[in-house]
Amino acid sequence: MKKTIYALCFVGAIIYSCTTKTVATSTASINTSEEYVTKGKTVFDENCGKCHGLPEASDHTAEQWSKIIARMAPKAKLNADQTNWVLAYVTVNAKK
Repeated sequence: MKKTIYALCFVGAIIYSCTTKTVATSTASINTSEEYVTKGKTVFDENCGKCHGLPEASDHTAEQWSKIIARMAPKAKLNADQTNWVLAYVTVNAKK
């Protein structure tokens, strides 16, 4: 009985962890409203500079930023909203 309960809890935890995050996956689906960009700059400045120097948003293309943010957001412990805000900021200001 204990094994069944533990197995159900484990499966539930896996399902929950797989369904709670909604982060933009392509640069076309990023909300680049002024509100998102402003919040994104704040999160970028406050969180990304804790561990290393801040690059300029124009140092990389939007596609490069998408990959960088996907890799760095978990390290910075950004939630899905914060990650999308940062993506909005760097996308709008990215190298063309």
